[in-house]
Amino acid sequence: MTNVAKPTPEHDRANKLAELPRTLMGGTRAMRAAGERYLPRFASETVANYSARLHRSTSFNAFKKTVADMTGRVFIKPIAIGKDVPEELVGFAENIDLTGRHLNVFARDVFYDCLQTGIGYILTDAPPAPVRTDGLTPTVADYQGAGWRPYLVFIPVENLIGWKSTTVDGSETLTQIRIKECVSEPDGDFAEKTVDQIRVIEPARWQTWRKSGQSGAWEVFAEGPNGLGKIAIAPVYLNRTGFMTGEPPLQDLADLNVAHWQSQSDQRNILTVARVPILFGTGIEEQVVLEIGASSMVRVSNPDAKLSYVEHTGAAIAAGDKDLQNLQFQMQACGLQLLVPDPGRTATGEIRDDVKENSTLAYMVAALQDALELSFGFLAEYAGLGDDKGGSLAVNTEFGISGNRFDIQYLTQAVIAGMLDDQTYIDELKRRGALSDAVDTETVLHRIDAAGGSMNLLTH
Repeated sequence: MTNVAKPTPEHDRANKLAELPRTLMGGTRAMRAAGERYLPRFASETVANYSARLHRSTSFNAFKKTVADMTGRVFIKPIAIGKDVPEELVGFAENIDLTGRHLNVFARDVFYDCLQTGIGYILTDAPPAPVRTDGLTPTVADYQGAGWRPYLVFIPVENLIGWKSTTVDGSETLTQIRIKECVSEPDGDFAEKTVDQIRVIEPARWQTWRKSGQSGAWEVFAEGPNGLGKIAIAPVYLNRTGFMTGEPPLQDLADLNVAHWQSQSDQRNILTVARVPILFGTGIEEQVVLEIGASSMVRVSNPDAKLSYVEHTGAAIAAGDKDLQNLQFQMQACGLQLLVPDPGRTATGEIRDDVKENSTLAYMVAALQDALELSFGFLAEYAGLGDDKGGSLAVNTEFGISGNRFDIQYLTQAVIAGMLDDQTYIDELKRRGALSDAVDTETVLHRIDAAGGSMNLLTH
């Protein structure tokens, strides 16, 4: 029996590493669904009590917030398409995946996913070539008339179940990839059904495999030649561990988030206990039936009998609060590590450029940019524009520039001291978000001149 659907050990390892980040991204519901995997059951705790504790727990989702925040920092500005990008590919960027997503939206979604797992893949694909009725090879006019064009598809790490490679001219080169897919097909006049399939791509051909309805064995469903002659897939190495492999860059943050989930569960549990005082009685006959209430009175004949409420001192609650605060601080610091300059690299230029050039997030942006440029090269080949004709792209790296008051105060003092010219000052304020990008620098400079110059303007 064929093993076309059997994942490789590398895929299984990547899948296992991705479990926790994916679960955290699902929030409270996903963490509750994971049950004892991330919230162990206490010894002697009944199933009912554990279920109640589990469903009282809520997730402080620092992991998801960090992924969203860092992605937002990168894509606060659109991708700059270089002048060397062919006009045809510039047009493709408006609907890069043939589902309506602009290149910026597609790239943002790719980065958002890969930041969770450390790696993903961009596949350059194309519809089947148009067929001529006369049997001749289709021309460029035939392709254009049919609206044919290549497009990009994102493959998450869970869906690339295997690959093979070999060394060609000193470079590791793919010879086969296998992709797990779920496609929709019509099921009657109104409904649809989903079908699992495995797509196999090799330099010379492609195939799709599906399970036979009778035997359940995997069989070739469709196949055809690979017109590009190569496997057009670009790995997005946000945290590379090897060829076609990676691991979650925010693993430490994920582990801290689980610790917070468990501590928060304990805190909610102890609050539930502490808020219900225990009625304690001594010296009262066992046969006495007590009625407890605001309008009730307890009467016993024993003069030494006592009846009182025992309440929690609250010391453990305060300790729990402190633990949660400490974990929140650690998670925040862990997430911000992506913006810290790498001490192993030599910083060149001014201090304000360190984050842009040397931070972990900057290296991740460079990896995304490399994958996108490689994909544009594949698009150019598919479109008949030649090898390595995709041009250049520039993904924003200005996320390290912040508009905090100390930064802006430093710039203002530099202008007053004559160390910074007016135009640079205005441009830097715009970079930091202190001024809108719509502000016209020349107009502002004209107004400053009319007011008597920047020195007079800032010191009066």
